[in-house]
Amino acid sequence: MKKILPRIIFTLLLSFNGLFTIQTLYSQVQTGKSYVNITKGATGGTFEPGDTLEIRSAIAVGNFSAFSITQVRYNDTIDNNFTYIPNTLKILTNEGLTFRAFSDAASDDQAMFNGVAKNLRINLGSTATNAISTANTAATGGSIAYNNKPSFYGGVSIMVASFRVKINTGLSYNTMITLPGGAFRYTNSGSPVTVNFAASKIMLFQNLGSCSNYVGANAVIENNGTFGSGNTQNRSASAIVPGYTYTNFSAGQPNDGAYGIANNTSATGATNNGVAKPHTSRVFDIWDIIGDHTGAVSPTAGNTAKAPGTNGGYMAVVNASYATSPAIQQSVTNLCTNTYYDFSAWFRNICSLCACDSNGNGATNGSFNGPYKPGVKPNLTFQLDGIDYYTTGDLPYNGLWAKKGFTYLTGAAQTSFALTIRNNSPGGGGNDWAVDDVSLSTCEPNVDLNITPVLLGCYGVQVDFNVKVKCYFPNYTYYKWQKSTNGGATWVNTGVSGNGTPTLVSGQWEYTTTYPSFTANQVDSGQLYRVVVATSAANLASTACAYSNSQSTMLKIIDCSIILEVQLTSFNGQIINKKTNLKWVSITENNFSHYEVEKSEDGKNFVKTGSVQARNSNTISSYDFSDVADITAPVYYRLKMIGNDGHFTYSNSILLSNKNAPFSVNHYNNPFQNFIKVDYTIPNNGKIDCRLFDSHGKLMNELTVRGRRGPGSIMLESLNNLASGIYTVTIIFENVSISKRVVKVN
Repeated sequence: MKKILPRIIFTLLLSFNGLFTIQTLYSQVQTGKSYVNITKGATGGTFEPGDTLEIRSAIAVGNFSAFSITQVRYNDTIDNNFTYIPNTLKILTNEGLTFRAFSDAASDDQAMFNGVAKNLRINLGSTATNAISTANTAATGGSIAYNNKPSFYGGVSIMVASFRVKINTGLSYNTMITLPGGAFRYTNSGSPVTVNFAASKIMLFQNLGSCSNYVGANAVIENNGTFGSGNTQNRSASAIVPGYTYTNFSAGQPNDGAYGIANNTSATGATNNGVAKPHTSRVFDIWDIIGDHTGAVSPTAGNTAKAPGTNGGYMAVVNASYATSPAIQQSVTNLCTNTYYDFSAWFRNICSLCACDSNGNGATNGSFNGPYKPGVKPNLTFQLDGIDYYTTGDLPYNGLWAKKGFTYLTGAAQTSFALTIRNNSPGGGGNDWAVDDVSLSTCEPNVDLNITPVLLGCYGVQVDFNVKVKCYFPNYTYYKWQKSTNGGATWVNTGVSGNGTPTLVSGQWEYTTTYPSFTANQVDSGQLYRVVVATSAANLASTACAYSNSQSTMLKIIDCSIILEVQLTSFNGQIINKKTNLKWVSITENNFSHYEVEKSEDGKNFVKTGSVQARNSNTISSYDFSDVADITAPVYYRLKMIGNDGHFTYSNSILLSNKNAPFSVNHYNNPFQNFIKVDYTIPNNGKIDCRLFDSHGKLMNELTVRGRRGPGSIMLESLNNLASGIYTVTIIFENVSISKRVVKVN
């Protein structure tokens, strides 16, 4: 959106795949073609058989020496994979509103559709007629001057030739169809001009939604899609925003065809979005003043704008005007074949008063007579390798962020693609939007062991265990068993592998793989076992494309004829002058050898740091142990209690630190059914907030507890009435929040 446009001067811009062309053979004329999925207009989605598309081809004539063009007409054809929807020939305003409507007949008005030849013609302009020109078999077009209606602030006339088609219902998913390009024809100073548009490639792709267990986020753009952070309002330009001019935020910037990357969308660095509109602290006096989306406590509300000199996350903000062009574009490599990826981003319409009515009056003008003050609604297409897969639908102004995206399956040999988010909406007066947290995440399975992390068995007994593999999609069917003899530092294949046959259970595909039974002996004690899964035999052999979560089981094989008899009543410690002093108390030490003191930096991988001989007393025994090493970071301690026969057991772990340990989330159950338990570590005593949001950012449950310094846990209960789907659990401590995606299953 821009308020004054006395002259349109754009260079030739071709989208990288040739699908859409914005052309200025003369600096006063700009043309562009796009289309929107009417069927998916409210929520967005992929292109499917039966969807209705509205084709929109825009022509704009700018103010330069009272400039005008004549004999303006638009021609197009209907491909056999589409069916023309009768009586949808129209001229729209830049906001998609009907300016003129026509019938399909060839002789009654300025437009026609030929059902036999499957072609159409729309004459545009104030003097358009239905007469036939023998030169190009098109009716005589009219004249368009810069100040004709529909007017963009009195400086540009924007008309959109439009019609609708339906994707044939008999087509199959994963079929690529082609939408013909069409052309504008007009005369400029006696010279004929033809502007041809490239055809559009569309993939019919089933709406799969977002996968329930996406893992990580590939670096789609710099800073893993977040655009980074900094303490200056404006950061540097980005190579992945093609076709737009980078600019810093100011009173009139970013303007049409420009973009900025900032942590504050104010024209002056102000942070108050509540100030009345219009106001000089706002771009064009009316844009919202907001911060980015990354890490926001409320995903839909986002973050507030940051004051200059204050560190804050960046977002990209695009003033797209009516130029239909790529807005985000980058090549993505090192993908895994036959793998589902969740491709998504967060968007926000940032202008509530950007409309311009057909008389050229802006929404802040008292004479404004338009139906929708925010103006043109952004509408974006997600494109892979030059093929359209998904549309966001219209993004209305509501002062909130919205997540849009879809799930894509790579081909049997596909390891890369060119990724594009393209602006679709034609017309100025609106279409100003922010984008953040662009993500391409891998949809990976849950691998659930049906046994406890430590399997206790006896000499000479049979050992049986299995793993249940669950996934949102039925493609992680290849598996192999691995074992480790060094505590998980390295893993080797056991030779047990196969290809499972998943069945659909409670919304997830699952199958069970069982390890062959064997008789365990002392030599097996301490071995770890796990399962690795993949979508193909080749991926199973690749460390990059095979998957195993953190679950494994350890065999502890003991002589069951002897029972370890020891009981701790307390185990604690403190740090004095950088040295650790541990104390514990036990009772009933029978057939007991000694204690080994183990410590760890992460609470998972422990090493021996000393030992204390047991007293084997039937009365209370108190022990002390001092660690000679200086403690410079948080450290975990536990006791390994070893019997005379060599078998052992562990105490609980304790966390000690000579400074505040950082706030962190250590574990949470995912997926969940009736409860969510989150294990955390906090640096000092304080309030812990746990909140659960649905996929639309609505608060579904929350709990506040008082936590003590160190490890702890918080549990949201009675969640069985929630619908199955994707949720976000957020833990907040001292204004720092950590959010995790979880899935509800029945």
